[in-house]
Amino acid sequence: MHATLFVLAWLSATVPALLGASGDASQQPLLPTSTPANFSVGFSLQSSFGAAAVIFENYNGDLETHTRVCHGDKAYQEVMARLSLASSRHLAPPYEDMGEYFDDLPRREVRNGLTKVGLPASHDVGILAGVVKQLRSDFESEYHIRVSEAVFTSTHLLALYQDDLMDLADHLGIKYVIPKRQFKPILWETASSYAGYGLGLCEHWRDEDRCTEETHSLPKINLLSVHYSRTALTTALVPIKTAVGAFEPDPLHIENFTLGSDAIGDYPNPEDYWTGVKDVLLNALRRFPGYEGPHKIMMTGDMAQNEDFMKFVKDTIEQHRGLAPPIIYEDALTAAAKGAAELMRRGPAPWS
Repeated sequence: MHATLFVLAWLSATVPALLGASGDASQQPLLPTSTPANFSVGFSLQSSFGAAAVIFENYNGDLETHTRVCHGDKAYQEVMARLSLASSRHLAPPYEDMGEYFDDLPRREVRNGLTKVGLPASHDVGILAGVVKQLRSDFESEYHIRVSEAVFTSTHLLALYQDDLMDLADHLGIKYVIPKRQFKPILWETASSYAGYGLGLCEHWRDEDRCTEETHSLPKINLLSVHYSRTALTTALVPIKTAVGAFEPDPLHIENFTLGSDAIGDYPNPEDYWTGVKDVLLNALRRFPGYEGPHKIMMTGDMAQNEDFMKFVKDTIEQHRGLAPPIIYEDALTAAAKGAAELMRRGPAPWS
C-alpha cells in the first residue's frame, strides 16, 4: 500500500516534467508497409547526436543502406554527460545477487507505474526517446515502412543500463532486439561501429557452421576506438576479434564531456585543451603499457573527421608508440548505426 501511494505521489509531481521532456505521451501512428524489400533498422545514441540506419534487402539479394542523423538538443547532451559519471550509477539488472534485486524494487516500481500510464520510464528515457522517435519518423515517412523492431547501440556510459534502452524501445512501441551471439547487456558503440566498418563479421552468417569456422580465422587485434563530437571525447582500448565479442571493461575506456570540439574556447589557451585530449587518447596505453598495439584506430563521432584532430591523433600515437597504425574514419558519423542495422539483419539471439 505504501509503495502504491509513493508511486502515485511521485507521478503527480513529475508527470508535467516528463511530458515536457518527451513532448506528447501518445505515439505517432505507424505507416503501413508498402515496400517489397526486407529491411533491418539500427539506432545509435551517441554523445551529442543520434543516428539510424536502414538496410533494404531486395529480392535479388542486393543491399541498399540509408542513414539519418538527429543532433541532440541541450537536454539530450546534458543527459548523456550525466550518465557518463560514476556518481550517476545505481542498481539495475543484471543483478549480482537477490539482495540487489530486492534493493532495486522501489526504483522499478516507479518506472513500472510510469510506463503503465503511457509515460517514459524515467526523465532520461524520455529525453533519449525523443531522438529515436524523430529518426524513426524520418524513415517511416520517407520509405513508407513500419519500424517495429531494431537493434540499439550507444556510447559507452557508466550509468546507462540495459533497462534504459529496453524501456526506451518499449515506450516507442519498438521491440528491443539483442543481436545473435551478443552476450553482454548492451551493444556498445565500439562493437557496433566495428561491424559498421565491415569488420569482425563472418561472411556466411546464414550457415552457422560456416560462420563459426570463419569466425575462428578472424584476426584478433587491440583496437583503439576514438569518439570525438561537439560535446565529448571518449576512447577505449579494446581486444577484439568478432564485433559482438568486443571486450571493454571499465579500466580500458574513458569518457570526457569537457573535451568536445565546442569546448576549445573554454580553455585559457589551446595548449591546455590539447594536453587534455592527449591524456585521454593515451589513458589506457599508459595504464597498461604491456598491451600490444594498438593495431588499428577506429574513429567515430560528428567531429572525428576534423583534419586538425585526425592529425593530432596520428601524431600522438606515433610519438607514444613509434608508429601510427592504420586509421579508419570514413563512416565516423554513422558507423555505429550501420553496424546495429547489419546485426539486426543477421537475426536475433535466441534469448532476445
